Amino acid sequence: MKILGTLVVASLVMTSGCAAFKANNLPPVDKASYQVANQEKVKVFSRWSFSTQNSMANAQSRAAASAVHKTHFEQALRASGCCDVVEGPEQADVVVDGVAIDEFNSAATVPAMITGFTFGVIPSWAKATVHIKATATMDGDQHKYDLSDSATMVMWLPMVLAMPFTDNVMTVEKNMADNAYKTLIARMKNDGLLTN
Repeated sequence: MKILGTLVVASLVMTSGCAAFKANNLPPVDKASYQVANQEKVKVFSRWSFSTQNSMANAQSRAAASAVHKTHFEQALRASGCCDVVEGPEQADVVVDGVAIDEFNSAATVPAMITGFTFGVIPSWAKATVHIKATATMDGDQHKYDLSDSATMVMWLPMVLAMPFTDNVMTVEKNMADNAYKTLIARMKNDGLLTN
């Protein structure tokens, strides 16, 4: 019975007719572009905030979202091998003030529900966007960065045929975010902020 249930759920997911098409505003960053081999690691402190137009977002949810983006940035920093993350700006060589901007349009949920109710006969689409801004300060010099990328999610039964040739809907937003933070690290590296 469990196997039959699993097969039914898997077939529903596989025939959902949802495909993602990335804009590729930020080309994928290769490892060599953002990795740094320092003799002595640069000390970096970062603080992140979360900007949204969603009136339902309270201070607690904004703080949680800010913490998630801080974690993403610091994971990308550690993966680059350039830096040590420090607890305060007074200990840091580089201070990063970042803002993650939520551009989700809640109006897109209504067409998606209609598509769901019609089992994919009536199409709908939504845009997933990753947008981060950061100011990196080192020795009084500021470097500003503004990075964004997006993907259009199309929900329509014929998209079943396109799914194998498009980005995975379940992971496209996470992959865009990972690439945005790696791109930020690569640009900071090119500006000489992460090398010594």
